[in-house]
Amino acid sequence: MLKVLIIDDDDIVTLVQGKLLQNCSVTKEPLKFKRASEAVEYLNSASGEHHYLLLLDINMPMMNGWQFLEEIEKMSVKNNISVFMVTSSIDYNDKEKAKKYPRVINFIEKPITAKNCTQLKELPILKPYFPHPN
Repeated sequence: MLKVLIIDDDDIVTLVQGKLLQNCSVTKEPLKFKRASEAVEYLNSASGEHHYLLLLDINMPMMNGWQFLEEIEKMSVKNNISVFMVTSSIDYNDKEKAKKYPRVINFIEKPITAKNCTQLKELPILKPYFPHPN
C-alpha cells in the first residue's frame, strides 16, 4: 500500500496539493505535516509493509527539507520511502544537491500539476501502486 505525505509549512500549498493528488487518483487521503519533525515522528513509527511517497518542501522553519532527508537515512523504513522535492526554489544548486540523496526521485517546482501526477504514476518504483485498467 502507498501512503502519501505532504510536508510543507504553507497551509494553502498542502490544501492545493492534497486536492490535486485526490483528483488525479494518486491517493484518497494524503497525510499532511506542517512541521518536518512531525513527519519524522510519524515515519519513525511507520510500518515496513507500506511504501511512502513524500512531497517535501525545502524551505521550512526549524527543520528544512535537507535536514529531513538526513533524518530519513536513519529510519528503519528508509528503503520504503520515495521523495519528490516540491519547492518554490529555482536554484540550480538545489536541484543538483537533491540528486545526492538516494530517496529523492524527482524535483518539482511549485505548484505541482496534473502532469506531475501522471509522471509520478509512471515511475518504475511507484508504478506497481497504480494498476492500469484493461
